[in-house]
Amino acid sequence: MNAKVKLEPACFVIKSFEEVGRAIAYMHRHHAAACEDGKPLVVRIDQKQEDRSKAQNRLYWMWVAQWAKHQGTDKDAEHLFFKKQFLARIYHRDDVGQYKKTFAAVKVLKDQKHPMYQQVADGLNELITTTDASVDQFTEYLNDIHAFCLKHGKYLSTPDDLMFAME
Repeated sequence: MNAKVKLEPACFVIKSFEEVGRAIAYMHRHHAAACEDGKPLVVRIDQKQEDRSKAQNRLYWMWVAQWAKHQGTDKDAEHLFFKKQFLARIYHRDDVGQYKKTFAAVKVLKDQKHPMYQQVADGLNELITTTDASVDQFTEYLNDIHAFCLKHGKYLSTPDDLMFAME
């Protein structure tokens, strides 16, 4: 009796005939075992529906999780770190409307060496959201994160179906 093998889901982005071959080869390799297990392969063919911003968001959280694992922390802490390190700077530079006055107020507190500066700055960082980023800003944010992690010894992997989200 054969031991049941858990088949990992596969996703093939078909942009060339070579990739068609890879998908067919995968099905050839795995269909008999899947049928033996009583769980035949299911193949769905569709055109890419996900827009860039949803793909960017999926890639972002995948990378945050990879970095958090590398650091031995959790993804929420690393999410806050990346927002403070990169996204806040992008929003400040681009004068993103809803943050403009708050950034100015935090700067005044910093310049005055106000004792509440760090608490207010941290609170603002928690309020900053990636959903306010344009596609171009989010692309820059992702590229900044990728470069930072690489510089600090962690290559962030990107699945084939999300490669376009970085461009």
